[in-house]
Amino acid sequence: MVAVLAIMSFVAMQPSMVKSQTIETLEPRFGQTLALVHQAESAGATSTEIGALVVLLNNALELYGDALKLTAPDEGQRRAELVAQVDQILMTVENRAADLTALASQRSYTNRVLTYMWGAIAAVLGTILYAFTMSFYRKYRVKRTFQMRVTRK
Repeated sequence: MVAVLAIMSFVAMQPSMVKSQTIETLEPRFGQTLALVHQAESAGATSTEIGALVVLLNNALELYGDALKLTAPDEGQRRAELVAQVDQILMTVENRAADLTALASQRSYTNRVLTYMWGAIAAVLGTILYAFTMSFYRKYRVKRTFQMRVTRK
């Protein structure tokens, strides 16, 4: 969660002068990608799985920062290459986050179903154990009652 906040603050602190329309369109994609990663985390993805996505996002942010630093007209080709790499990384993160969301949702659902199933099994077994215990206790009490001796005083 801290890494996501750091990424968002890094994107927010970037200079407002944008060099090309392509770089300008990347900022909303970072937000969308972060939302997808957060959605995967909310669906139940583990910290290891989310960590891999955050590493990719950090790489994309570094490349994005490098692309923003290239301001000279002769660096346009390099800037375009960096923007293409960032776009590719963001697309990869979005796809992995979507897959991870589906996987984590399915895993959470399966775990929930198994938990309720085991709870029902435990309740049935507990009820059966209680019934047998009460049956044996009643038999014991009846046996003790019939074994009583009445004596005169």
